[in-house]
Amino acid sequence: MGSDGPGEVTDCLGGAAHLAYAQAPVSGLAVITAGFSAYEARTRAQARAAALDYLHGFPHGGPEHSTTGGRELRLADFVQDPPEGGGLRVPGTGLLSGNPYHVPVEVVWLGERECRIEPTMSGVVDNGVSGGISGILAHEVVSRWWASPRHALLRVSAHLDRLLPQGVMAAATGLGLRVSGFVLSARDVRVALVIVGGDGATMAAAAGRTVKSAVSEAFLQAMAAKAEPWDTLTTADSLRRFAVWHREADYAAYLERSAVDADPRLIEEPGGLRPASWPEIAGRWFGNEPVAIEAGASGEIVKVVCPGAACYRATPAGTALPCPVP
Repeated sequence: MGSDGPGEVTDCLGGAAHLAYAQAPVSGLAVITAGFSAYEARTRAQARAAALDYLHGFPHGGPEHSTTGGRELRLADFVQDPPEGGGLRVPGTGLLSGNPYHVPVEVVWLGERECRIEPTMSGVVDNGVSGGISGILAHEVVSRWWASPRHALLRVSAHLDRLLPQGVMAAATGLGLRVSGFVLSARDVRVALVIVGGDGATMAAAAGRTVKSAVSEAFLQAMAAKAEPWDTLTTADSLRRFAVWHREADYAAYLERSAVDADPRLIEEPGGLRPASWPEIAGRWFGNEPVAIEAGASGEIVKVVCPGAACYRATPAGTALPCPVP
């Protein structure tokens, strides 16, 4: 193990990947992210810490945000049969039109609240706006497949040596980690599910333009989750994490039973075949443009919300194997 500054970046997998730690200055929340370079891991941790600080602080006091001069979104635009909301809205900006929006605070804030809308980490920005949008799309594809697995789940575990940077799989195997990968192929995107097992399992989902980019991102998220302190998670997310951690064999067996081997041509597909931007892709998926939430005076985008996406829900799913996507 080597470090790149006290409490900031640590090598893992023999230097093939890196874990970064950051602490949100106001809330004190601890954040751990992963990257294939120290710079990637550090910048993501710092961005995530800043975003979580802001999102856990809602509402920030002062008068209620004015709803003049923009489109007002309601909870019904996000949640089917929504509970009654508190009426507080926060400003947002359409990522296709640039138009102003007023967004229900219930779909923006994080942390434990007296609210019947489950907080969601989907859309939190730590890897650029594209990463926030792709996170929502990954949640969408996986959660809908989990509820109704009608589309083929593609097994890519045998190809992880080619899908991940050189040396990653050898280092993971040497440390006793079990890594499995699966892909759902959807319109405009590939969505990967990666399980990292061994002394407790974690699972993550990520969307990309190619199988390679989706698998790489899902692997990094699963590695970070193995080191992430659970006390930073919402209750619903902790329950999902707990289920995967202790029931790795059940999740792995379920995915293996559901999967078929991926066509090798899909593994090698080149990037750049789908020129549409992530906001355009989200607009086609949900019938609404994604909306960016900015952190007050700094103007930094801390979360993206997509009206119509499945990640906004009133109660956690109550299935035998809960969908692992937070």
